[in-house]
Amino acid sequence: MRLSPDGYVRLTLEQFQWIPLVHLLSGLDHDEYPSLHEGASQTHISGYTEWISETAPVITLGWDWRLEGASGHARYVQTGLPRSNIMLVDDQRRDLGPANTTKLLEVAIDKTAWPAVIQRHIMDRYV
Repeated sequence: MRLSPDGYVRLTLEQFQWIPLVHLLSGLDHDEYPSLHEGASQTHISGYTEWISETAPVITLGWDWRLEGASGHARYVQTGLPRSNIMLVDDQRRDLGPANTTKLLEVAIDKTAWPAVIQRHIMDRYV
């Protein structure tokens, strides 16, 4: 693995799946909209998370999330597109492109246990 002149670390999806990512930081977004009325109101809890590899060069992967409370159960949901310095390539080392890389990274993120890690971090940081 090496850092390309354009800032990407190029690797296949299989190579990426073998690289453990370590939680670096998660935080809450600031609620910028004060309540316009008195009494109960709906709130939205959202935030961000950043993960890194312990490889050289370092791989970075971050995304936004929100907390949903459907059916009385809180769950973390990935929102928006992942941010990363990864460019996935095929077996011939040809770029899959930003859109395909993003889609594959979203699927990879969903296969991890990131919500539990973020919840612990948010509780330690803010409570």
